[in-house]
Amino acid sequence: MKNAIKRFLGTDEGAVTVDWVILSAGVISLALAAGSVVIDGTEDLSGDIDAELSNPLIKTTF
Repeated sequence: MKNAIKRFLGTDEGAVTVDWVILSAGVISLALAAGSVVIDGTEDLSGDIDAELSNPLIKTTF
């Protein structure tokens, strides 16, 4: 039993998986943060476009 515990603690085969999980979580977090900034900007721009198109200024005379 003692040898099995030593062998288990000595292996590092799953360490790469842990690294990839942490790296993937970081990349996904950055993507979500960037997406949130883009969505806010798009909502502001679409609101401005809506305001301009709702109140057109049409001149009928020169």
